[in-house]
Amino acid sequence: MSTVLFDLGDVLFRDPWETLLLTERTGLADRLGLDRAKVTETGRKLWHRFSLSETSEQDYWKALSRRLGQPVSPFLIRELEEELLVVNPSAETMLSTAAPGHRVGIVSNNTTFWYAKQSGRLRLDKWIDPDLVFLSCREGVSKGTPGEGLFERAATQVDPATTLVIEDRPRNVARAGSAGFRTLTYSFSASSGVIPADLLDTIRGTA
Repeated sequence: MSTVLFDLGDVLFRDPWETLLLTERTGLADRLGLDRAKVTETGRKLWHRFSLSETSEQDYWKALSRRLGQPVSPFLIRELEEELLVVNPSAETMLSTAAPGHRVGIVSNNTTFWYAKQSGRLRLDKWIDPDLVFLSCREGVSKGTPGEGLFERAATQVDPATTLVIEDRPRNVARAGSAGFRTLTYSFSASSGVIPADLLDTIRGTA
């Protein structure tokens, strides 16, 4: 194995929009007393729009406020981010395990602004090869795009047969596998940040 590509949301970091908008009691929907179904639908639509091109965070929150018919205070946004957008406590262990002897990168459906925050909080520049950062907002395609999606784009830059993709969502694991990648399923939320016994061996390439 020569390369390890990590997903970000629910692998190394909390999923941004779901966590900020839909966390029970402390997320934006419940804090503002909004209809959760409407917030969910709006969040999905905006995620699709903002994760497929280079966009600004200011425009995102303006669009969300407009669609919900409810102003969202910058102070509330900051409070939500500080409380809810947390790094997986096992992230550094996984990254430091992958780094020796491998090229390390990211393959993520993401927005320009949330990737910047995640990258800074995770100190990704310490671990990853900048040539191996495959983001939907840069490529204009997602992992689920029919035909050539994000995994297929990544496969033009690395050898899928010697590359491990670490993903949380089963449909994305399946898509990566169909593109020829080796895969490992791992979810931050499902594991509560605990690393399964064989996960690090798989990342090292010894399992």
